[in-house]
Amino acid sequence: MSADASRVEPPRLTVQELVAGTRSTLDLEFLAGEAGGDRLINQARIQKPGLALAGFVEYLHRGRVQILGNSEITYLKQMAPEPLARAARSLIGYGVCCFVVTKGLTPPTELIDEANREGIPVLRTHVVSSAAIYAVSHFLEQQLAPSIEVHGVLVDVYGQGVLLLGPSGVGKSECALDLVVRGHRIVSDDVVRIRRLGDVLTGASPEMTRYHMELRGIGIINVKDLFGVASVRRNKDIDLVIHLDPWKAGKEYERLGVAERTHEILGAHLPYIQMPVAPGRNLSVLVEVAARNHLLKLKGYHPARSLTDQVDRRARGEEPVLPGGKEPS
Repeated sequence: MSADASRVEPPRLTVQELVAGTRSTLDLEFLAGEAGGDRLINQARIQKPGLALAGFVEYLHRGRVQILGNSEITYLKQMAPEPLARAARSLIGYGVCCFVVTKGLTPPTELIDEANREGIPVLRTHVVSSAAIYAVSHFLEQQLAPSIEVHGVLVDVYGQGVLLLGPSGVGKSECALDLVVRGHRIVSDDVVRIRRLGDVLTGASPEMTRYHMELRGIGIINVKDLFGVASVRRNKDIDLVIHLDPWKAGKEYERLGVAERTHEILGAHLPYIQMPVAPGRNLSVLVEVAARNHLLKLKGYHPARSLTDQVDRRARGEEPVLPGGKEPS
């Protein structure tokens, strides 16, 4: 499979996974509908039912976690039995993924009975609504962030997350190993799981293959065991994409580096370099230089553009300006 091949994973999370993942912060317990623990949550935003308690359910979102705080529980409990039963049937019958009751409150029996009947989980936490909303939202944003699996290698070079792409056998793993020997850190070899949070792309290794690397002729090695804990890291934000391309005679490659190319992953555009691979080229040193050069650009200094400006000034008969804006003496 090509190193550029990728597989998008649709975000999905069950109610049971929400309970397990927030145990330390919310300690959620099932009050009803435990049989519906496999119901899917597909939106990171939470919702408070609001007018749905009075029967207006048009704007309820089935894939969102519904929060029932002190206001909602108090409103339900002050309703007469018949309207309360209708409200419970309307809420539960709409088929939302789950309800989270905050502040250790106890919802009306009608709601519990209806939830058990329909298999809609009703969870309870002793945390107040504001803290529960934050904890649930933060957890869901992490778990439901758009993600993709990319065939490549992710390394931390001078604090820059460098994603190495290229066809199988081009030397990505060997380059990463040389970078580790030179004091840098590897995040993942062969398969990189990338998740987008806001405008940031973060790469990590699949749990099964974490810290491992495949080297043709040697086999599978454990980088952490061979080189120590300082040679690996669990995840890293991706700052630069380098595509290792087998050298092709006659193909035009970037010579000046004036133009800025980008590579799109999950809708985000990352700085991109296409690096030709040929016998005798020291890939690890070239990747180090690319990372250092990228750091310079982040600080506002673009060497290629600076040189181009100097040439243009000389062509116009003007004195060249040194980096930093100083005239030569």
